[in-house]
Amino acid sequence: MDDLATLAVHGAKAEKPQNEPVSSPIYQSASWTFRDLDEVDAVYEGREAGAIYGRNGTPNHRALEALFAALHRAESAVACASGMSALSATFLGLLGSGDKVVASQDLYGSTLNVLRDLGRFGVQTVTIDIGDVAGVKRALEGAKLLLLETASNPRLRVPDLPKLSALAHQAGAMVVVDNTFASPYHCRALEHGVDLVMESLTKFINGHSDVMLGAVAGKKDLIEKIRAVAVRMGLVSNPYECWLAVRGAETLELRMERASRSALELAQFLERHPKVRRVHYPGLPSHADHETARKVLHNGFAAMLSFELEPSRTSVNALLHHLRYIKLALSLGGANTTLSHPATSSHRFLSPQEREALGLHDGFLRMSVGIERLEDLRADLMQALEAV
Repeated sequence: MDDLATLAVHGAKAEKPQNEPVSSPIYQSASWTFRDLDEVDAVYEGREAGAIYGRNGTPNHRALEALFAALHRAESAVACASGMSALSATFLGLLGSGDKVVASQDLYGSTLNVLRDLGRFGVQTVTIDIGDVAGVKRALEGAKLLLLETASNPRLRVPDLPKLSALAHQAGAMVVVDNTFASPYHCRALEHGVDLVMESLTKFINGHSDVMLGAVAGKKDLIEKIRAVAVRMGLVSNPYECWLAVRGAETLELRMERASRSALELAQFLERHPKVRRVHYPGLPSHADHETARKVLHNGFAAMLSFELEPSRTSVNALLHHLRYIKLALSLGGANTTLSHPATSSHRFLSPQEREALGLHDGFLRMSVGIERLEDLRADLMQALEAV
C-alpha cells in the first residue's frame, strides 16, 4: 500500500469526461507532464497539440487568442499580461537599434513613455499630428513602424486608417494600431490595411474591470515573432484571467451597443451644457475627425468621450464630490460609467508643456460610458454640474 505522503500527492484521480462542458475548464497548472522525450519534441515542434509550461501558455491562453483573432478576422494572435505587455512584446519583437517609429502625438501616456524607453536602445521615435497627412508622409521616410490609436486616448482623434496605412506601406513601414477604445465591435482595423491590431483586453473585451490582459493579432509570421519575445520575457498572463476574458467577451456586442448609444446621447447633452467648455466625441459633427470616424468606425462611435470644464482642479473635485453613480477610476471599459483625469493619471508623466500642447489641462476629463440606464447617468451629470 502506498504511503500517506505519496497518496496525498497522487491520489486525486478522476476520469476525463468524454462529453464537453458548457463552460471551458480553467487549466490552473504551471507545468505539464509528457509520456516520453518523443512527445516533448512533438509538442515543441507543433506536431502534437500540448502545453509545455505556464509561460508558454495554456489551453485558456489559446482559447483567448483564437477568440481575439476571430473577432478581428486575423490569422493569429498572442495574449499577454496587459495591453502594455502586448505593445512592448510587439516593439521588442519587431524593432531593433537604428529603427525609426512614427507615432501619433495623441497616444496614451504610457505608450509614449515606452517609446522613450526604447530610445535608450537606439530606436528613434518621431511624433506626428495624424490630421497632417503631408507631415505624416514626410515623417515616414525611412521608418520601420507607424503607431496609431483607432480613437486616441484621451482626445478621441480618429486617424484615416486606409490612407495612413497605404502611405506607411509605400514607405516600407508596418502599421500597428491600438484598438482599445473602439473594440472589434466598432472597428476591425486589419480590414483598413493595418498590419497588427492590439487591444488592452482589460477594457471592453473583458468588460468587468477584473483582469489585466492584452493581445495582438495579425499575420501569423509577425505574431510568432512577438510570441517568442512574450514567452522569453515572461509577458504572458495566467489562465484564470484568460478564462475571465473569454467569459466577459460573450456580452461584448450587447454592452457596446448600449454603451455607445448612451455615449452619443451624453456627448450631445454635455455639448449643450453651459458649464462644459468643449466635448471630444467623434460622433459629434463638431469633432475634427467626424467624417473620418464615419468611414473608420461602424456600429456607432464607441463608448469613450472627453469633456472640458474650466481649467481648475477645484471645479473637477466639485463635480466628483457630487456624482452619485459615476466614479473616478483610472481605467476604462467596464460595465460601470467612470471618469478619469488625464493630467493626474494617464498623462501625468508628460511635462507641463507637453500636456499643454495636447490641451490636457486640469479641467479635462475622460469618460468611459457603461451600461447603466441613460436617464440615470444624465441626471447624475446634471445635478453634479450644478455644483461646479
